[in-house]
Amino acid sequence: MTEIVKGGNLPVPGQVWRIAVVRRDAGDGVPEVDASALLLDASGRVRGDGDLVFYNQPAHASGAVRLLDQVRDGERRVADWLEIDTERVEPAVQRIVITASSEHGTFGQVPGLHIRTVSAATGEQLALYEVDDASTETAFLLGEFYLREGAWKFRALGQGYDSGLVGLAEDFGIVGRDPEPAPDDEPAPGDGPVHDGGPDPVDEAVSGGASPEAIPEELLAKVREAEAEAALVRTTPQVPAQRPPRTGPRSDAELFGGEFPDFVRSGEGKADITVDVPIPAGYVVVESTRKGDGYFAVHSIDEKGQSDALLANTLLKDQGARRVLRYDGKAPLRLRVSAYDEPWTVAVRPVSTVEVLDGTAEGRGSDVLLYTGPAGLLSSRLRTRLGFEWFNVHGYEPDGSDHLLANEASRFPRETRPLPEGPLLVQLVSADGDWSLKVRPPKENRFWRRASR
Repeated sequence: MTEIVKGGNLPVPGQVWRIAVVRRDAGDGVPEVDASALLLDASGRVRGDGDLVFYNQPAHASGAVRLLDQVRDGERRVADWLEIDTERVEPAVQRIVITASSEHGTFGQVPGLHIRTVSAATGEQLALYEVDDASTETAFLLGEFYLREGAWKFRALGQGYDSGLVGLAEDFGIVGRDPEPAPDDEPAPGDGPVHDGGPDPVDEAVSGGASPEAIPEELLAKVREAEAEAALVRTTPQVPAQRPPRTGPRSDAELFGGEFPDFVRSGEGKADITVDVPIPAGYVVVESTRKGDGYFAVHSIDEKGQSDALLANTLLKDQGARRVLRYDGKAPLRLRVSAYDEPWTVAVRPVSTVEVLDGTAEGRGSDVLLYTGPAGLLSSRLRTRLGFEWFNVHGYEPDGSDHLLANEASRFPRETRPLPEGPLLVQLVSADGDWSLKVRPPKENRFWRRASR
């Protein structure tokens, strides 16, 4: 067995490995510790919540990574065992990071923390890394298995976090949303039984899921990009700001932008348009419709004459879009229509013309609604005849803050995510099909909630 230091790496032969996260057993001031694994793509991020293997999700859908038993010995040592089967690792996964976390203490209180790798085929000890510099951390990146020129290697990391498993996982793109109910609203089947620790020695390994649907990579890339952008602007939830009383959706709409006369222009084929009505700075609604099929898109035009914000983008017949644009009020608003020789109409209107999302809503294609209610949950569904589709919904606050409300690529996209307190512009960015939205009351998040040990 090779013992390595932080930052060191070495090749790990074989197809299946078992990894032990070992430490002193909890009690007498030593907190409980949990082991978990993150499956990361080439960008260093997860592709979705399913890429976290932990106490509430003990096996990856691919079968490549599993959380096995917890084992104790007579010397007050405990080990969480994981198993990695490289034959089952999907091509998009380039790194598998092994982590440890504690909910009720710091790792400075955890003696003997180390990670060891064992060959499942031969029992040979392949690598050992001991953490000897822990202090106030509540989560650790212990080590990672990564691909290099087609071969797997192990690197000792030893990187600490003070935000626990939740903060560590969020840094890699985990959202932590509850699983969707089945289509008939029946709860999803429960997980299999969790095994209790046995009497086996800590340093001996404990002695397997259908592949995910083949979603086109270009759609998965859009999902990952949207999640990455959302992670850049995600902030810790705060107590909602106290706002003065208002008398209805119109007063909420005015927080996003002032009134101005509607601007309407019709034409055929490609065209650049200058909006020649006075528009105050703030959000505006750009509504576009067209007759016929083929590619149809509308962009705003920047000061250099280049296409900027995407305001319509569809191949559906007789389909347009309704999108919001945050206008700075400095120069005349200009729009670019890209279309074949079909007739189209583009209108620019104030936010006060947007319909209110009051409980439920249905529609088709890209659209925008105004939500003025309390914080809750937004359940979103898309029905399409085009096969796999990317369903993407955002929520914009008056100050421009952006919330990702749905982001799914599948044959039947459906999600439930937190909905912030209104006023909020709910923008269906990508929705090529018939969609429905339903506002639900908030509930306790079950993704991170642990059953009793």
